[in-house]
Amino acid sequence: MSAISVLWTILSLVLLFTCSLALFSPFWHEHIPDPMSTNNSQSFVAFGLLRFCFQEQFVTLQDINTWRYSKYCSFYERIFPGIPSVFWKGAVSTYTLALVLLLIAMLLAHVSCCRKFICGKSVFAIAGLMQSIAVALLLISLIVYPFGLNSTFVKQQCGYSSGFFNSGTCQIAWGYMLAIVSTALLLFCPVIAYHLSVATPRSKATVV
Repeated sequence: MSAISVLWTILSLVLLFTCSLALFSPFWHEHIPDPMSTNNSQSFVAFGLLRFCFQEQFVTLQDINTWRYSKYCSFYERIFPGIPSVFWKGAVSTYTLALVLLLIAMLLAHVSCCRKFICGKSVFAIAGLMQSIAVALLLISLIVYPFGLNSTFVKQQCGYSSGFFNSGTCQIAWGYMLAIVSTALLLFCPVIAYHLSVATPRSKATVV
């Protein structure tokens, strides 16, 4: 077991988890009402690719802070069919496929090495290739997602000034940022896997 293979394993597992967390997070964009506003239709709205959150009639900023620790979130109706934008449906599909590839890459490397099948250069080369494809799919998802801001759903929540790559009165939230940062860090995984495939002897090419 080499230090580099341990690094690759840990990094791959952590980023698979954070990418999955981002997919299920409803906080890709959010609208936080102004507590000083005289508008009677105060509401907090947060939405992501698969889930959304909604809470009406805030009175004070404390109410908003309290809501953040409450669970008033839900999947879109019938989950995938209820996603309000065709662009988001495409983003969900490519994002999910990317997660599947990341998981298969991890399982392939571990099962092969633990059972001593084809442990070595070929395993890490294949795993690295799958991770590279996964990163490309994640990038496509992150780029396609802002096109969905032109949907009727977003216009109702963020104002009719919203459109392609324009979130109107809503702002980017931590879920979208987590997906971006995780994808950026994932770029290192296929690089490390490639290094393992060309520099690690067959007898030492084991992972945790």
